[in-house]
Amino acid sequence: MQSKYRNLFWLLAIVAAFSFDQFFWQKPIGINIFLFFLIALLGGLIPIWLEKEPIPRISYLLLIPIIGFSLMTFFRLEPLTNVMNVLITLGALILFSTTLFNGDWIRFTIQEHLINTLKFILNCFAGGFLFFVNVKRESKKAKSDETHEKDTTSDHAAEKKQKTRKFLPYLRGVLLAAPIMIILTVLLTSADLVFKQRIQGLFTWFTLDDMGEYIFRFVYILILGYLLLSAYYFGLVESKKIKKKESSQSSSRPFLGRIEAWIILCAVNLLFLSFVILQFTYLFGGETNINIEGYTYSEYAVRGYFELVAVAIITMIMFYVLALITKRETKAQRWTFSGLGILLIGLTGIILFSAFKRLSLYEAAYGFTRLRTMTHISMFWIGLLLLAVVILEINQKMDRLAIILICFIFGFGLTVNAVNIDRFIVQQNINRARDASVVEAVEPLDTRYLYSLSHDAIPPLIAHFTDPTTPDDIKDDIGSLLACRLITFDLPEDQPWYAAHYSRTQAATLLKAQEDRLMDYLIFEESDWFVEVNDTRIPCTDYGYYYERNLD
Repeated sequence: MQSKYRNLFWLLAIVAAFSFDQFFWQKPIGINIFLFFLIALLGGLIPIWLEKEPIPRISYLLLIPIIGFSLMTFFRLEPLTNVMNVLITLGALILFSTTLFNGDWIRFTIQEHLINTLKFILNCFAGGFLFFVNVKRESKKAKSDETHEKDTTSDHAAEKKQKTRKFLPYLRGVLLAAPIMIILTVLLTSADLVFKQRIQGLFTWFTLDDMGEYIFRFVYILILGYLLLSAYYFGLVESKKIKKKESSQSSSRPFLGRIEAWIILCAVNLLFLSFVILQFTYLFGGETNINIEGYTYSEYAVRGYFELVAVAIITMIMFYVLALITKRETKAQRWTFSGLGILLIGLTGIILFSAFKRLSLYEAAYGFTRLRTMTHISMFWIGLLLLAVVILEINQKMDRLAIILICFIFGFGLTVNAVNIDRFIVQQNINRARDASVVEAVEPLDTRYLYSLSHDAIPPLIAHFTDPTTPDDIKDDIGSLLACRLITFDLPEDQPWYAAHYSRTQAATLLKAQEDRLMDYLIFEESDWFVEVNDTRIPCTDYGYYYERNLD
């Protein structure tokens, strides 16, 4: 560890932890998520840059997803999207820390990434302590080096002692004055109410009633600062020790016989093949076969699509493990294993498509929700990943799956942000309700669920509300939920600048522009707001909760 700027690490770690408290304590999310990640990132990089330690350019590529996904939290308010953005940002930060000085994140295998991540997590418990141990060790080493220059050491010690003596009187004076000032201030505030009011005005931020809150915040600031310091220590010291193992040094040698592997693959292939053949009509026949099989539309559409996605993921993991541990000594053995594996992946793709089909039928009947939309997008990327596994197996490059998986995670995250989940749900559900050919066969527009969506949903709702081609009954449904959103909206100007959010500001502007029209739907009566739709009076409180019917 370099000694010149080592104190900057723990100072900047505390600054970053303190900024977290200031940005998020009782504050809504906004640009503050991006700012915190940026401050935390710079806290580790600034001392390294000052020390001019060389960081490989390939490591800097990870700054793109770190900055990009953290910044997207400023443009999206949908909770699943933002959880994903934060998790991908954290994952990219861990990857950046573990490969800071080696740049091998594009070459590591999945096993090596898992081991490095485990080391990083364990380091979070001891890294901060090791940082100060390392600093103390360096100080002792520096002192031992100075003993070879006695005169210089003597002068330095004398100078240091003199500085200490100059500082001590000030410290003693403050310690002696503090209790005297406290006692006299208490007496004076008791003697004069005006003076008491002035003193209390200086400390409006502090009350004894909030002492528990202050202690809690102080503790989690210290804990977060310690974790950040541990992350900085890992990137600065431990990442230099992590090296990519060559194939000759790999600890995972194939040990499973080809016969055993073939039996496993053949057995699973037969199971999947029987599933596809025996239920082909049921899986792909669609709505025409539902009544024949004796299932209701809901039972047919909803049953099993999550289980089928799980089957696809488990199968891919199983094949990857078999590819690593199975002995394939001859070309014939390699091609036999690859053929069975490709057949397995192909059948898995068909099963995944059946899950996609089921989900599409369910969405056509009951509309889109966040979970269904996320699942739909994930199925597409799992399908691409299955194709990538086939290509890697054909080219005998299964050890490159790790970088493919990382890129697919980033791609999935980009797709979710590009789709804009809540906006997509509004568009699909309203278009579905406007389709006169299916409106009689499906559930009506669920305005309560649309009300429960984030501010990301306001722009498309306003667009349909102001569209002259929107049917009057749907327009009234939209207008009523927007009217109730208008009176419960938290204006952006009521929040600090670091809680500013693009989606919240845009929604406020659009609602304000339609305020006159939306107020026509509102009726204030008996201390509550109502909206009147199609001669039916509905309290706005009815929109304030959403019963989770058909939410899966």
